[in-house]
Amino acid sequence: MSAPAESEAGSVPSGTELARWPEPERRRPPKSDRHYLALGALARSLTAEIERTLGGRRDLRVLDIGCGNKPYLPFFADRAIRYWGVDAVDGPVVDAIGVAEELPCEDASFDVIVCTQVLEHVDDPVKVLAEINRVLAPGGVVFLSTHGVFLYHPDPPDSDRDYWRWTHSGLLRIFRQSGEYAELHLEPQGNVVACLGYIVAQFVDELGQKLPGRLPGSLMLRMVNTVSEWIDARFPPGARVPAGGSLSANYLVTARKPD
Repeated sequence: MSAPAESEAGSVPSGTELARWPEPERRRPPKSDRHYLALGALARSLTAEIERTLGGRRDLRVLDIGCGNKPYLPFFADRAIRYWGVDAVDGPVVDAIGVAEELPCEDASFDVIVCTQVLEHVDDPVKVLAEINRVLAPGGVVFLSTHGVFLYHPDPPDSDRDYWRWTHSGLLRIFRQSGEYAELHLEPQGNVVACLGYIVAQFVDELGQKLPGRLPGSLMLRMVNTVSEWIDARFPPGARVPAGGSLSANYLVTARKPD
């Protein structure tokens, strides 16, 4: 099944609709957010990689796999003529229902593919990446993020769907297994201290929810995130991805298909 025509699905919002786009906390998480250390760094990495790889293009056909509410659509809104989302579960901005191992898209039909925090939940990661390579146009770019180290978190919550974690080398290996790329670039979202701080933040948030009022929990999270981010930028200097002894909670892979 091919993707719907632009007039039927995948329209790119602008103006007030774009300003009010859902899930701003994924694009600009506050330091009082339990996911700040991963999502804040991911947003910075993603915007930098978009600028580096896409330049001034304004004619892009974008596919968002496992799109949900398409939280990162605003990052592409001024570059895309179409932003089409596929998800296993229906939703208000989902354009097609389908699994990532069998994308309902024609070969070479998208210039950009976005897949954030999905790969850990799929049945067959290599098959998903092969499908991504199939539907990506020559010269197209993939932006894919997934966990290195994190707590078990099935999605949907009542399922067992949280299957995979990666090292930087394992993640690049399955990309190479799935198809040919002219460029493969991996960026960790923080290193050892940020990873440990991110895990601690999950439990600090749980504790904060048990305290009276919202302020104590918010202050505790802000402290954990601020201190972890500051230390992570400086220590330990010898344990940065991809060095031995390194550790990261999350990775962003940018992959460009040959022209």
